[in-house]
Amino acid sequence: MLNWAIAELMKYKETPLHFTETVDVKADLIKRDPEIMDVSPINVDGYISFDKGDYLVSVTLAGSITVPSTRSLKPVELPMNFTFSEIYLSDPDHADQYEDGELLIELTGDRLDLVSAVEDHLLLNIPMQVLTPEEAADDEMPSGTDWEVMTESDYQATQEEQAEQPNAAFAKLKDLFNDDDAPEDDK
Repeated sequence: MLNWAIAELMKYKETPLHFTETVDVKADLIKRDPEIMDVSPINVDGYISFDKGDYLVSVTLAGSITVPSTRSLKPVELPMNFTFSEIYLSDPDHADQYEDGELLIELTGDRLDLVSAVEDHLLLNIPMQVLTPEEAADDEMPSGTDWEVMTESDYQATQEEQAEQPNAAFAKLKDLFNDDDAPEDDK
């Protein structure tokens, strides 16, 4: 299951190894992130190429993950359909031959195991804000007694309004000093 011996991958110097598998990573993902409520079987389709002594991996994942809404905690099913690429280095000195921003991973041992990479990328693709379709369509934010959730733009507008309004405690002090009472040399 998404695990190959390096010696086996050496056979694919000329043509990439194509693989298609369905994996069940539900238990592992829930263990890593207890907020996850459910994970469908994940379809994994990818290629492993041997290039310059390293292994280039390109994988497309398809499935779904159910997590709670960040607003109401109601279950939300998130479709997962994306591709990721990684480069597994057989020698750490090879890192300088790749561009910045490419995901480089040093191979340890005599096997290439992609299960943890699949799990990592699924977790990384869960958005920070998850809303039910109704919550996404509705602009109304939750509120309660003496509290409310507001958008960043609403907060900025409120801050600007408050900055423009004079402070009531200091407004009384304003009348203590009239310009007519100023000494002659200040005028």
